[in-house]
Amino acid sequence: MGIVFRQSAKTSLVVIMGAALGALVIWLSTNFIPDKHQFGFTQDLTNRAVALSQVLIFGLNSTLGVYIHRYANDDRKRKLLIATCLILPFIFTILICVPYFLLRPWIIGHFQPADIPFWQRYFMWLPVYCLFFIYQAMLETYLGSQMKVALAAFIREVVLRLLFITLIVLFGFQYISFHTLVTGMVLIYMLPVSVFYFLSLKTKGFGLSLRLRSFSIAEYKELIHFSWYHLLLSITFMLMSYMDMLLIPFYDHGGYGSLAVYRVAIFLVVLITLPSKALIPASFTVLARAFADKDMAKAKDLFIRSSINILIPTIGISILIVCNLQNAVDVIKNGYSQIIPLFLILFIGNFVNQATGMNDQVLSIANYYKFNFYLALVIVVFFFVMIRTFVPRYGLYGAAWSTTSIIMVFNIAKCIFVWKKLGMLPFSYRSILVAIAALPALAAGYFFPHFFNPAHHVYTHTFIDVALRSTVIIVTYALMLLWLKPSPDLEEYVIQIKKNKRLF
Repeated sequence: MGIVFRQSAKTSLVVIMGAALGALVIWLSTNFIPDKHQFGFTQDLTNRAVALSQVLIFGLNSTLGVYIHRYANDDRKRKLLIATCLILPFIFTILICVPYFLLRPWIIGHFQPADIPFWQRYFMWLPVYCLFFIYQAMLETYLGSQMKVALAAFIREVVLRLLFITLIVLFGFQYISFHTLVTGMVLIYMLPVSVFYFLSLKTKGFGLSLRLRSFSIAEYKELIHFSWYHLLLSITFMLMSYMDMLLIPFYDHGGYGSLAVYRVAIFLVVLITLPSKALIPASFTVLARAFADKDMAKAKDLFIRSSINILIPTIGISILIVCNLQNAVDVIKNGYSQIIPLFLILFIGNFVNQATGMNDQVLSIANYYKFNFYLALVIVVFFFVMIRTFVPRYGLYGAAWSTTSIIMVFNIAKCIFVWKKLGMLPFSYRSILVAIAALPALAAGYFFPHFFNPAHHVYTHTFIDVALRSTVIIVTYALMLLWLKPSPDLEEYVIQIKKNKRLF
């Protein structure tokens, strides 16, 4: 687990870089796109393209990632598989375009009156945007199966964000129109698709074949069944992730103006998931190996230790954000003060999600993934009912409370199931030690005085306050963790730093 911890520390640097660029995109968007309806539309167009792409890809990205290895030594079947996975989503998109364009007035009519002109002008761009996301995901899956992920990840996390930042800046200084911003936002995805396809061509065995008889009837049935199940799974989890943002433009009277505020709050909440994104990939392999060896004692130990290792930085980041929320509002300006209560509401559910550890991964490894699917299916139905009921009445707060309630119920149910079936709980006395370490850090950050008035030179004064307040929080939290020693892996990592005089 110590090796996993060190690997995760390296991964954290990449994740933090992506988060920093994401924060820059949000700040530039809120300041350089002062019309919140315009900003909200750009976010909604992206959300709908991503959500629709997960449907129209029909689970074939999962099929490609799994079956490409099975047919590694059979050139005809491998190339037919690749061709099928690349061609079918295009056909599905064309087919869905028929009812999409026929129902154009009905679809546009669901949006708020002030937002309808956006869709009247950019209605045709959604299927195009969707196709780019489909092929980016499909080709990246293939490159991942060939262990060619570094450049792909760099283009997705860094290059695309830099291009988007360029578009926002050009729009902010009025060098380009809003129309150019929207179309450019879509067309920049030609870059990753083109580069990923070029990289795929360079790999051994990549090619296309339409010899349909290369697969037997039984193989076709197996592939269809596998893809269909993963389609249902992806739709379910997509709805859990995006339903609130997809429905706010329909049911909140503020339309895209409200969505713009909600999107900023969501971004801040997503920051607390950074530790799990860094730690879980490395921990998953070790945990899976313990299950494969039927070493449940080791699996339970890894589960608890990984939960603590996720909890420690999650609480640290949470304290930093909570104590700097007012600073965030001061920097963003332009009427985004609602993000403070929205963040606090959404934070509750997402913190429960992070604190309950690797339940999703355990359910997958232990072949209880069907429970996860059926539970998510039920949750999605209740989620829609809550959004439909509470958003028209309570606006963004109705969406936030619906989302956080659903996330809490979903994760608590999974936690109880894993505990009953496998005797594994993510909590121990060490979790209490982490909470004790967090209290002085929270108090130090919250009660730290404001020495600078953000009304004058807002950016300078705000950033100085953030730096001082965050330093106090980090030092206090670090000292408490070193004293209480809640994580053996953290303790070992600190010893290795002292011994080797380097972070990794």
